[in-house]
Amino acid sequence: MKFLETTFLLLIIFILFPFSASGITITRDTVWKGEITLSEDIVVPEGVTLTILSGTVVNIIPSDRTKSEAEYLLFMTEMTIRGRLEVEGTGEAPVVFQVKEDKPYRWAGIIIDGGEANIKACRIYDAETGLLVMNGSLGLTDSVLEDNRYGIVAQGAQTFVNMKNTYVQKNDHGVFSFAGANVDFRDSVIEHNMKNDLYMPKPDSESLTVKRPVLCNRNSYDFAKEFEVHGKETSREYGDEVLPGDTVWRGRIAINGLLRVPVNFRLIIAPGTVVEFKKKDTNGDGIGENGILMQGVLIAKGTKDEPIIFRSAEKQKRPGDWDAINIMNSDGAQNLVEFCQIENAYRGLHFHFSNVMVSESILRNNYIGIQFQESAAEIRGSHIYGNKNGIKGRDSDMNFTGNYVFDNINGVNLFRVSMNANDNTVLYNMNDGFKIREGITALERNFVGCNRSGLMVNDAFHGRLSNNAIVNNYESGMSLKGVDNLDISGNFIQGNGVNGINLQNAGAVIKGNYISENGERGIGIQSFTGTITENNIAGNGLYAVENESGSDISAPSNWWGNKDAASVIYDNKDRHERGEVLYSPEIETPLVFSWPLKSIYADVTWPSGIYLNEPVTVYGSTLEIAPGANIIFSKGAGLKVSGGKMLAPGTSDKRIVFTSSDKNEASLWDEILFEHADGSEFSFCDFEYATWAIHSHFTSLKISNSRFLHNEGGIRFRSGPVEINRSLFRENKVGIRSYFGNALIEENVILNNDVGIFVREKGSGLTIKSNNIYSNKAYNVRVGDFNTEDIDARKNWWGVDDPAVTIFDARCEPGIGEVIYEPYLTEPVKLNGVN
Repeated sequence: MKFLETTFLLLIIFILFPFSASGITITRDTVWKGEITLSEDIVVPEGVTLTILSGTVVNIIPSDRTKSEAEYLLFMTEMTIRGRLEVEGTGEAPVVFQVKEDKPYRWAGIIIDGGEANIKACRIYDAETGLLVMNGSLGLTDSVLEDNRYGIVAQGAQTFVNMKNTYVQKNDHGVFSFAGANVDFRDSVIEHNMKNDLYMPKPDSESLTVKRPVLCNRNSYDFAKEFEVHGKETSREYGDEVLPGDTVWRGRIAINGLLRVPVNFRLIIAPGTVVEFKKKDTNGDGIGENGILMQGVLIAKGTKDEPIIFRSAEKQKRPGDWDAINIMNSDGAQNLVEFCQIENAYRGLHFHFSNVMVSESILRNNYIGIQFQESAAEIRGSHIYGNKNGIKGRDSDMNFTGNYVFDNINGVNLFRVSMNANDNTVLYNMNDGFKIREGITALERNFVGCNRSGLMVNDAFHGRLSNNAIVNNYESGMSLKGVDNLDISGNFIQGNGVNGINLQNAGAVIKGNYISENGERGIGIQSFTGTITENNIAGNGLYAVENESGSDISAPSNWWGNKDAASVIYDNKDRHERGEVLYSPEIETPLVFSWPLKSIYADVTWPSGIYLNEPVTVYGSTLEIAPGANIIFSKGAGLKVSGGKMLAPGTSDKRIVFTSSDKNEASLWDEILFEHADGSEFSFCDFEYATWAIHSHFTSLKISNSRFLHNEGGIRFRSGPVEINRSLFRENKVGIRSYFGNALIEENVILNNDVGIFVREKGSGLTIKSNNIYSNKAYNVRVGDFNTEDIDARKNWWGVDDPAVTIFDARCEPGIGEVIYEPYLTEPVKLNGVN
């Protein structure tokens, strides 16, 4: 990427001749004037200002291609601002951005990627997104955005947009604000956009149509992973040279050039090695040129305790300080990158015509984490985050298993790749989680949440998308365009901002999915052939299904959420030119849905009929159970809530039930375990046939109006505080067990258990009062052998004249604590509804 050397020469050319750019990074402060033609892409890097004078017309020649340069974000012609853009139009002579020729493509638009733009009197037309602002700032005055797909999109908590006297109109979508962006539009007009005028969580004007915000709170679970680097003296420095044979690296290696490893030779990097690249930028585009060119075989096999580090040698380390680990034409023996950390590169790993395994590694703070072409790629157990692009690949085979892809601008972007993607977590990417074009795709058991778009598949003619959780993406959860022969089954698609599934020229079987609480539609159809059957499609914002096509849609045997199907379907009964959704017969009750994943990383609500056949862990987020839901566990299955919280707000007429699949003592499920899960609450819940229904450690927990029946144990807890009130414990082996507990146990009924309350140790933190504790087979209260503290259990009813005969404490075994039960009640506490 070369650019003209002097601002003076630039100005002469710009004034005298139209300007044609081809993949240019502007390296000096530059002024545009007159007529500018952009046939490729422009980047304004940090520290550089592009000024566009009044009356300038920027004509864009659009394209839709598979460019590979890491500094660009979209496939279309784009203008990316990482430095500063000044647009100095006037009312009489505005600056205009428009498509030059009549082509069926748009251009990408102006992308403000961490930079700053001050735009006055500007007209922006024909873009995918007129202005896309990501963690940057935009001042926009006296301007018009028209005939774009999106007028303005603002993303990220560090994004600031201030609009004055600006018109955003006649676009498909007006202004979208995602992920905490700060947008002030009060002095502007946003209207007459075809689909949406405004989407943002906290609008300042109630006069505009506002969609329900996506519930995508930042997870408290820390996905970022970083290997520890140990200090070492530099053992070897390389420049522009070729390794003469098989080479082993240890210690600290410095590279100040392009180092080549020839065909038939191996570079072996020992655990604990640190490889540092000095920055060399001869063309001034901000991208370092030093790196490694592998034509032989790379074996970089670190360990968890002694990882291998590849990074910049600069004091202020930045993305693009060095080029890449390039692996070219190495398709014999597999190249291995294991327990490595690769950062500050233009492309962290870049391979063509090669066979590469990446395992348990970290790729962060690069322009692209991993990029490959015509290769066999296996990527597993790795953390790919903080890059502009996480993964880009084309014309390859890829196995992608157990990875975490998060906090990139683009997550996983593939073109003509045959991919198997299993058990991955793809979160918080500013644009797409997965974007797949052509190829054969199998995605199973992935968690895709809190991206702008969760999963986009275009022009694929075979594949399987099954058993994924696609939740809380800001636009669509799953978008399918130009596809056929897809199996879409067993997916949990919830809480996405617009549509759960969007179908355009799509052919598929959509079966056995749970599609709920999406902002506008469960399924939005522009054109579709196939069948939609045996799904739960409930509680979506506008419609369960909207058919915009003129063809009939086959949708029999679905559950529509306790509503008449016709009332939640938009078809020819609402607009005569549309096709009909053929929904008969209807399912009267929810179909049981098998939860597909072992881990939950974003806020999720479980409606009725969720089945767990293995243990599931909620990390740092909120799991809410809808009133009236049945949560069914197979033998040995259970739930763990770590760092987040669980809410189960049942009601007296819509109790929540946690039960075993077989409902007998031979098929007990495990437990609901809380670890530092403050704020968890249960009300009007029934727990039955569990090993321990609730097991709580160091958690503020409230339980009320609930029933614990036929369990090995009802509740056991350590620390707290725990509040248990107006609940029933009956026919468990142990009703309540406390260990170093801090709890208020009040107004409960505890009967017919082997032991009502067992205090294992440190019982002085308990207050047990106003309960009916009686008829327990062994003891109403049993004090453990290591509990040396007295227990406050006054003002309870014990069912007998002498409560001491039902209590095992210091009166039975000297040296342990005593249950202080006097004064006690002589008749039962009246607890209506506790039975």
